[in-house]
Amino acid sequence: MEENKNLFKKNIVLGSAIVLAALVLGIFMVCTIKTLKSYDDTVTVRGLYEKEVPADRVVLRINYSAQNNSLIDLRHTIEDNDKVIISMLKEAGFTDDEIKYTSARINDRFDSYYTSNITYRYGASQTISVFTAKMDLVSKLQNTIDADLLKKDIVSSTYANFEYHGLNEIKPAMIAESLKNARSAADEFAKNSGSEIGKMRTASQGYFEIDDLDENTPQIKKVRVVSTVEYYLK
Repeated sequence: MEENKNLFKKNIVLGSAIVLAALVLGIFMVCTIKTLKSYDDTVTVRGLYEKEVPADRVVLRINYSAQNNSLIDLRHTIEDNDKVIISMLKEAGFTDDEIKYTSARINDRFDSYYTSNITYRYGASQTISVFTAKMDLVSKLQNTIDADLLKKDIVSSTYANFEYHGLNEIKPAMIAESLKNARSAADEFAKNSGSEIGKMRTASQGYFEIDDLDENTPQIKKVRVVSTVEYYLK
């Protein structure tokens, strides 16, 4: 009889322990599921930042063409025109290292199938370029050089391509600002959704874009970057 009582007590203790363990395990699983569930709640936002910077390099291209029935005379014309243009560029303040050009492109128009209306057999096109950081000289020369060359019987067209090469210097600060703006967007989302922003889950930096400020001011550049960030929600 006494042995049955002891066995009964042992069974009760064992059963209570099993129930308690199951209860603890259930509570742990519920907490774990809630924790994992919270990690599934995220928000993805983008942070934009733009900055206006002055161009620091410019390529000035002077294009002209010439034609003649004599190939020798055409070459002499090109050489003379090149000397006139280069002299004018040096007088404006540019150096030999900044002035670049190659041999003119010459074509024989008699090679074409359509020769009935051709007045001059040979035609040539030449480009003289200036690679420089002297922005003020280019801006000044760009407005006058075509008219000045026309006075010397050279019909030209001039184009300036302004560039910005200082991107590496402003990258870190711009990325920081774009991330800051992304965080502001996330905070606004959390405020409207009744939640809180947690840790950053992922982040990706978009491409930097450099464009003219507008078509009338190509010497001012607009640098743009967008960062995409994913945050946990609490």
